[in-house]
Amino acid sequence: MTATTAPAPQAARPAPSPTAKKLSGKTLKEKETRWDKRAAWFLAFVTTVIVVGLWALSAYKLDAPPLGRGAQGDTVVGYALGILTLVLYGVVAAYSMRHRKRVQKRAMTRTWMEVHLAFGLVAGLAAVLHSGPRLLSAAPLHGAFLVAWLLLIATGFFGKIIGVVVPRRLTRIEDEALLAEDVTEKQAAMRKQIEELLQANPDLAEYANTTVPKAIKNPQAYGKRRMKRPDVIEEVWTQTNGPTAVAADKQDTAKRLVTCLVEERFLEQMQGYHWMLRAWVPVHVALTTLCFPWLIVHIVTVFLL
Repeated sequence: MTATTAPAPQAARPAPSPTAKKLSGKTLKEKETRWDKRAAWFLAFVTTVIVVGLWALSAYKLDAPPLGRGAQGDTVVGYALGILTLVLYGVVAAYSMRHRKRVQKRAMTRTWMEVHLAFGLVAGLAAVLHSGPRLLSAAPLHGAFLVAWLLLIATGFFGKIIGVVVPRRLTRIEDEALLAEDVTEKQAAMRKQIEELLQANPDLAEYANTTVPKAIKNPQAYGKRRMKRPDVIEEVWTQTNGPTAVAADKQDTAKRLVTCLVEERFLEQMQGYHWMLRAWVPVHVALTTLCFPWLIVHIVTVFLL
């Protein structure tokens, strides 16, 4: 009687990692969001066509002389464009509400940002076509509101450009990710270290204050070459003829000075980028706060006064 060999047990498949599920879901959500962004800009384009079409209908058909005075804010189309501008303002303002309620699941914040930007631009166009360029001279109060409205949209658009361009340039020169406060602290530490080194070695003052700064290029030049910070320091050290221009017993100190000066130059540009990322926000928020009550005043004065 032959013995039957039991089949070897198959190795159990490892359970899928919950992290992998989350990453997969996140990837799918980002892919879906890209289509949401395109849909936002497409709807904004359709709305733009409607706005321009209504204005053209008023300017060249319904209200053209001698039937009227052309496209004006007090015509039927003018009122329609005004109401549409008000609706678009509500759509744009919805981004602030969505940004504060992070638990809300209706679209991702980045998608709302695209809606905020796209329809903000359309709202600016609708406001201009609703009132016309003559508003500033004919009704200074309403004209000033139009200027504030356009500045609001311009700062938002400018902020979007900064938010796309600056982080890429900042990442290119960062040795490590730092907040604006961290950059300030490191700048102070670098400056203190440079001053201490120069106090102990006054004969290196000209080298540190004149020769080295001239040799340090714009940090973006090094960033485009994808150079690490040690490589930048070595290049500056070589360009300043450190091995021959500095006495042998001072070379270690001079090399430390070059390191601090290079780091300080990079931190200076990083601080500038952080300032650009933040500077436009208070202006945009202030104009937003100003335009909301001004919009109410505009509507009240038009219909009741």
